[in-house]
Amino acid sequence: MLNRLNLDDRTYQEIESDAIYHIPREYPEWTNYNPSDPGITLIQLFSWLKEVQQYHLSQLSDRKRRKYLRLLGMEAGHILPSEGAVSVEPKEAAGSRMLPLPRGCRFYAGDMAFETTEKEWIYPIRLTGSYMVQKENASRYYNIGNEFEKQMKLYPFGEEPEAGNQCYFVLDRPLSHEWKTDIYFAVRTEYEVRRNPIKEGFIPLAMLRWEYPGKSGWREMEVESDETYAFLQSGKVRLHIPEAMEPDTETGVWQIRVTLEENYYDVPPLIENVYLNEITVRQQYTFCDYEDHEVNAANDDAEAVMIESGLYLAQEGRAELYIRQGEGWQLVPETQRETGQDGNTVFLFEKPAGLTGTLKCRLAVWEESMEERRIAGVGNAFANQEYSLNIPDMMYDEFEILIQDRRSGLFVSYHKEEDFDNCTPEDEVFVLDPDRQKLFFGNGERGLAPDGEIRIIRLRTSQGLAGNIKADKIRECVVYPDLGVKQYKKTDGGRNSESLSQCFERFRREAKDITRGVTYQDYEELARKTPGLLILDSRVIPPTEWGKETESMPENQISIVVQPLSSRNHDGHLNERYRQNLKQVLERGKMLGTRIRILNPEYIGISVYAEIAIRAQYQDAEELIEQ
Repeated sequence: MLNRLNLDDRTYQEIESDAIYHIPREYPEWTNYNPSDPGITLIQLFSWLKEVQQYHLSQLSDRKRRKYLRLLGMEAGHILPSEGAVSVEPKEAAGSRMLPLPRGCRFYAGDMAFETTEKEWIYPIRLTGSYMVQKENASRYYNIGNEFEKQMKLYPFGEEPEAGNQCYFVLDRPLSHEWKTDIYFAVRTEYEVRRNPIKEGFIPLAMLRWEYPGKSGWREMEVESDETYAFLQSGKVRLHIPEAMEPDTETGVWQIRVTLEENYYDVPPLIENVYLNEITVRQQYTFCDYEDHEVNAANDDAEAVMIESGLYLAQEGRAELYIRQGEGWQLVPETQRETGQDGNTVFLFEKPAGLTGTLKCRLAVWEESMEERRIAGVGNAFANQEYSLNIPDMMYDEFEILIQDRRSGLFVSYHKEEDFDNCTPEDEVFVLDPDRQKLFFGNGERGLAPDGEIRIIRLRTSQGLAGNIKADKIRECVVYPDLGVKQYKKTDGGRNSESLSQCFERFRREAKDITRGVTYQDYEELARKTPGLLILDSRVIPPTEWGKETESMPENQISIVVQPLSSRNHDGHLNERYRQNLKQVLERGKMLGTRIRILNPEYIGISVYAEIAIRAQYQDAEELIEQ
């Protein structure tokens, strides 16, 4: 708990009286204590100055509170957008053509915009069904794709998974070998306990092999990423097939299969739905943005610089190009624009004379409504410049500017800082206050004062907490109005700007989070929170006096019993992967010199003897008691 000290605890009269009281001890010859005495006048002056000083010292300003937070390793959080996903389905008229979605493409829930976080492709393809093969015997066929809102319940490797079991997914047409394929799997994580969120460093509980039929039979697919960690949680699996896909020789249908090669599952994975066109969206609105490119300009005869962009604003908005020259950027105008076959926008810009080799370029794009507002102001080289932006709900991390040097005409990148305290006169920095919607610059001693036009080249806004909406609200895509759009899950993660008081409260909460093992309860809590596992309970066995005497349990050893959730009744055996994940968490959090020993729980049978009196009106009482 941080106690607030009151430094303004003495009045002016108390300060003056205390000073006069000490005069006889410090200077006995001084005997005139009347206000007419010059010495008393000076005491009154300094008493007043001390009272004023202690008053100001006791005022805890926001600037000081931010400094204290920074000493604690904390920063007040800025507005954050919510994230979610939508499933899209092209109309039959799309045929076999893949539809490109540019990065920043907008979906709408009413008047609230959600944007894609990367360029996506909409596949005119459906998953029509699935079946599981166990010991060369096929199980029932699951129809999963004939309807857009079809729900399912699929155990891909059976309710008792074994290594070698396979799951086949049937498609209505082949996957493209030219593009990577994203398949989203909604996986159950709620059991008697919830599976802990998986973090970096987690050791998967299973090993899968993905395959597709090629000309020479089944071939392994390249797995670029697997957010599900072998069907332990919901997420995308990104796959790529090296060559053209072939239909199955026996059934004549298109299909892919996944084989369980290593099995350390605690419970059988349950897939609740599969989506091929699952698009990640974020609740934000982009007014202007930029992306950096490197262009080879070895050909001196070329009169233009060609830039290709997959941004949504590159298609719908205006654009300009900045080319790196020394410490600045030179602005060049656009001469031509067209749309490529892959949906990207291809620009041609004038090439400045004398430039060869690899050019570092920055493509800036903005929408029409931002045309007048993207010039925040014109710097005058004076100290402590500030500019009102009048743009609410700005995202702090999504704001960037370029400032033109009046002498050279080049544009210079300025970067954000929380304040100017540690800046030098040459530092090209600015301070952004999103809540006050203002832009601040240094005084020439701490931070360089700008002298030229200030251009905003990246600006995004978000509604923060209001962007956490329920399912089935996002229904419209701007680029393809006829596209079928379905939002199956709520969006979350959005938050508003954090006040200083809320930041202090967050510090108090986070200070209670257990990250190190000191007490027995700490080790038990660390074990229960091991990422990716289902832990019912954990208990540390303390060393007893008998254990010390026999040296069977060293005092520096933590012996912890961990009970996992298992699909098999009274199976408390910790498999190898469970032990590896538990060990790396406990070893990372233990105290120096401590040894960790992880034990299996043991189930001991008990016998109950009881005399029970049963009233006559209770039927089948004996059977119920036995159960």
